Amino acid sequence: MDRAYPPVNSLLEQAACIVRKEKETTGNAEQTESYKRGQIKKLTEFADSYNLWINLSLLNIDFLSKGGENEVYADDGNLVIKLNNFEYAGEDLENFFIRIFAHNHYFSNVPYEMIGFAYNSQHEFCAVITQPYIIAKREATEDEIAEYMNAIGFETDYQDEFHNKEYEIFDAVPNNVLYGIDNDLYFIDTQIRLRRI
Repeated sequence: MDRAYPPVNSLLEQAACIVRKEKETTGNAEQTESYKRGQIKKLTEFADSYNLWINLSLLNIDFLSKGGENEVYADDGNLVIKLNNFEYAGEDLENFFIRIFAHNHYFSNVPYEMIGFAYNSQHEFCAVITQPYIIAKREATEDEIAEYMNAIGFETDYQDEFHNKEYEIFDAVPNNVLYGIDNDLYFIDTQIRLRRI
C-alpha cells in the first residue's frame, strides 16, 4: 500500500489494483468463478491488514432498502451508505470497479466513495460505498434521461439503455435517476459495463 496517500482517500484505487493483480496472477489457469473467490480473499486480507472493516452498529444510520446487490442505509441526511455484495459484477470483481470509476466520471454530481468493507445481513462480503443523499423534486422522466445521456455523448439503444465507444449504461430508469431540487439530474443507481463490440 502506498503510504503517501491516506488509505481512505485512495481506497477505491487500491482495491481495484488488488482485484486486477489477483486476476493477472490467476491468469487462464483458473475458471472465471475462481477469479471472484480469489479476489474476495485478497480484499478480505487487505481489509484485515489495514483495519478497513466498517462496523455498522457504531454508525448512526437507518435502513432504507435492499436491492439485488445493495443494502442501503442513510445517515442524518447527508449520505447514503450502500453495502454492495458484488452480485452484478459477475465472476470478476474488476467489473464492479470499472462501473464505479465510470459512474464517477459521467455522473460526478453524485459520486461514489469507497470507505471500507463489511458483511451485509446475509453475511456476504461487501464493499461499503457512500454517495451524497439527494433531495429530489421527483423522479426524472424517460425523455429527460435520454436527453441528458445524448448530451454527454451516449446513443440511445433502448428506453433505458445507452452506449458510447467505451461503455454501455443500462437500468437508467426513472427510479434510478432523480430530478433534484436544483433542477439537475442525479443518476444514483445505474448499471455500467465496458462495451462489447
